[in-house]
Amino acid sequence: MLSTPWKVNLRWSDLDPNFHLKHSSYYDLATQHRMDMLQHYGLTLDDMEAGQFAPILTREECLFYREIKYTDKVFINLKLKEVNEDGSKWILVHEFVDDQGKKKAQLTVEILWFNIKSRRILKPLPDVLSNAAKRIINEIGV
Repeated sequence: MLSTPWKVNLRWSDLDPNFHLKHSSYYDLATQHRMDMLQHYGLTLDDMEAGQFAPILTREECLFYREIKYTDKVFINLKLKEVNEDGSKWILVHEFVDDQGKKKAQLTVEILWFNIKSRRILKPLPDVLSNAAKRIINEIGV
């Protein structure tokens, strides 16, 4: 698991009419969490743009356990569930938890690293991505 839980800052636009986190906000928050995590490990949007590669989702699923209210203190923990042999496919699990550690939701994504120019899976991984992946695996494991 990523050593530092990511604090969620809820916005008014994240809420449904019942003042709970709406379903689409879980996906948006997890996406931002992934991008912040990559940045934390040294892979920036500038690197991706310059190298013409990006992560693409092939599967995304959220299991909802408890409602999240606007006043809740919420964090996202990240787990790297699986990485294939060449590093081009990752499965990540985002766990939404409250400040007591109770799981509120679990969002799982399967991503492929994609060459934007050739429109194919990225093989081999560029050094900047490979180095970030090694740092991630060393810290949060598989």
